[in-house]
Amino acid sequence: MLLPRFISKLLAVLRGNVAPPLIFLSVLLGFWVGMMPGWSGLHTALAVLVLVLNVHIGLFLLSLGAGKALSLAIAPVLYHVGIWVQGHLDGLLSALSSIPVIGITDFRRFALAGALVVGPLVGAIAGVALAIFVINFRRMMVKFDEKSEKFRTWYSKTWVRILDRILIGKRTKDVKSMFTKAKYVRKVGVVLAVLLVAGFLVAVHFIQDTAVKAHAADTLTNANKAEANLAELDINVLGGRVAVTGVQLTDPKNPMQNHTVVGKIEADASMYDLLLGKLVLDKVAITDVKFDQLRQAAGRVLEVITQEKPFDPNTYKVDSNDLAKLDKYVKDAKKIKEQLEKLRNWLPDSNETPVAKEPPHKYLDYLLARAATAPSPRMLAKQVLADKIEIPSALFGNSKVEMTNLSEAPTAAKLPVTMQIRSYATPALLKLVMDYSKGDTPQVSGTFEGFDLSKMQSGFSENAGLQFQKGLASGTFNGVLTKERVDVTLAVGIKDLKATAAGKGVLGLGAAETSRVMDILNELQTTIRIVGPVTEPRLVFDTKGLTKEFQDALVAAGKQRLQQEVDKQIQEQLGDKIPTELQEKLKGSGKDIVEGLGSLLGGKKKQEEKK
Repeated sequence: MLLPRFISKLLAVLRGNVAPPLIFLSVLLGFWVGMMPGWSGLHTALAVLVLVLNVHIGLFLLSLGAGKALSLAIAPVLYHVGIWVQGHLDGLLSALSSIPVIGITDFRRFALAGALVVGPLVGAIAGVALAIFVINFRRMMVKFDEKSEKFRTWYSKTWVRILDRILIGKRTKDVKSMFTKAKYVRKVGVVLAVLLVAGFLVAVHFIQDTAVKAHAADTLTNANKAEANLAELDINVLGGRVAVTGVQLTDPKNPMQNHTVVGKIEADASMYDLLLGKLVLDKVAITDVKFDQLRQAAGRVLEVITQEKPFDPNTYKVDSNDLAKLDKYVKDAKKIKEQLEKLRNWLPDSNETPVAKEPPHKYLDYLLARAATAPSPRMLAKQVLADKIEIPSALFGNSKVEMTNLSEAPTAAKLPVTMQIRSYATPALLKLVMDYSKGDTPQVSGTFEGFDLSKMQSGFSENAGLQFQKGLASGTFNGVLTKERVDVTLAVGIKDLKATAAGKGVLGLGAAETSRVMDILNELQTTIRIVGPVTEPRLVFDTKGLTKEFQDALVAAGKQRLQQEVDKQIQEQLGDKIPTELQEKLKGSGKDIVEGLGSLLGGKKKQEEKK
């Protein structure tokens, strides 16, 4: 061909055997693919569609190039349209995300979401315009063919055909053939598409998917706020198995240390979900978990900008006089705060103070900008089991940990996240539920039992006022727990309680009175409210209820002491002067005397009135 290739291809379309509907589809698909930035699952699906449909490849490529150039020219438009699409067409994005291969597309990308609408629209307009032009041109050729015998004779000459072939390319045998019925399916393309899909599955089966590994590492890094490393990621798509080894999570506060190291993670995975670009794991088994391990090299720490407001007791509608700092009750409050800071990275954001979206500063950033929250979670672990995990706590120690519905976007998943920790070393059992089904801010609730206070004593400060030798705590809790704040109420019950006073005692009673109360107090029921920032929580005690229980215990202690004194005096004064038969009957008579005194003073009457 002597003419430039793109001109000859365009002229071949004008008088070739490409039907107008196929011309329309060629331009539509070309602009659609070209205007979407990058390469995604939707690009792959459209490319396969181009192979299957009998579209004009040259026209498709020309339209693709034009679409790519247009996307660069109108990048801000695609960005703003994408924001609108994500805000108003969330159902469309969710539907596309549920289609295999297409679901791999990252619809968080604003420009891509915008091109999802703008691309087909521009392609349809250009396709219709070109199809109309081609139809008119072909009608003109038919008129020439019907009305001019000289044109037909000239057009049928061999040398004209040869020259036409050299200058322009392949054309129809005669003018009327330009309006023959089109064939919409390319048989060779179907075979090629099947081979490509089969080759993709075989490649994923035998070759490690580094892209998925990188995506998993990036997801963990963003959640951890510091570098996360994966030694190996083996995905068996056909077998539905996933194995991860050498997981290292960098401590954001100490980049030379990993706060968690996992030897191996094995799980069942769905092939359907993998084709959606999601890593949905079922029956996850975790082994060889270690904490606070040194790294070979410092891990990368993400820059986190936090603007915490100072704690204001009035915000939580509690009496500031009842608030107590964590330092008063915890021996090593600094260590506890560091652990709470680590926990904070995995807690959900609060929607009370939404962050405004900042537009890109550079032009090309309009094509790369992504929404802060994914439309749907990309990683989900339905069931996680970590058995015989050595938790660095005297309360739990060697334990079994079970979790469900863990993901990097629990707010979008709308699933209850649960965790259960059962200790093998102690009777401790903790069950926790974070319910995302009722809103973006989850409600936290759960139960605990078998918390041995003697095991927890080593963590209590001397200023706490009590030294526990025995006691099992159990109860329930519920409230709100986010990165910004905590407001959780605990209903605590303690049985088999045995404790002595430490320091100045509790509730201003002093050490002596506190010890006297604890001698008689075997059970205790109270509520504790934890409020404030996650890293600086305050404790609010039910001082009124505790004071009442302590007063009752003091009264009981006084009665018991008086009873013992009366029995002692009776035994000393009359023990040797009365027959042995009466001594047995006199034992415990001090109790009757004390109750009788209480009746004379109106105590018994008051008790009956209470009943």
